[in-house]
Amino acid sequence: MILQEEFKKSGYKDLLVGDIASEYEVKLEDIFDLDQKPKELLSIFISNQRDELFFLLDGGMADIGSLCDYWDDRIRVFTIINGKSKEIHKLKYNIVQLIVYSEGTPDRSREGNLLISRKIIIKGDMTDKDRIVIDDEEVIELPFHMIPTDAFAPDEEQMKRLSQLLPEDEGLLAFMEKKRKRVKRNEKEGVLDKSFGEQDYEMIKGWLKK
Repeated sequence: MILQEEFKKSGYKDLLVGDIASEYEVKLEDIFDLDQKPKELLSIFISNQRDELFFLLDGGMADIGSLCDYWDDRIRVFTIINGKSKEIHKLKYNIVQLIVYSEGTPDRSREGNLLISRKIIIKGDMTDKDRIVIDDEEVIELPFHMIPTDAFAPDEEQMKRLSQLLPEDEGLLAFMEKKRKRVKRNEKEGVLDKSFGEQDYEMIKGWLKK
């Protein structure tokens, strides 16, 4: 699936497109020099409720640790400059660095560092950075992603196979449906022997042999 489309389906807007930043009262010049946009910055998505901000970053442009530190510094400055803004105050504790890598295995330990911003590191095909392709197991890392209800639907084939395992004998079915079968208790020479009746035992034995 396309990462940018997942954001759009969930109502997020890209602040780097058109006049959306002004519409949402976010001053991009407080984040970076408008004449020199950082190459690793691909998008800045804001939620429709204006309470979440995602910095979409290219993890192939720099070491993951250095990238996280660099953007934590920028985000900290941005929140300080806009400390009195009610709009930015709503975002302050819900800012995420979403870092996408395409090769190798990055150090994911930074995901545990929630200071300044949360970090999420996912793998994607960055051939077209405007349409980043990610797998299903990666998209579930996005906190706003809703897992389709059909993902929880019962497996019809497995249900069929399980039903075939149930006994066909009506007597045995009735036996299995009882809440509890009281077993016989026989004590002989100090040893307690618990067993089903011979008829019940033969029914179960016959079913298991099939």
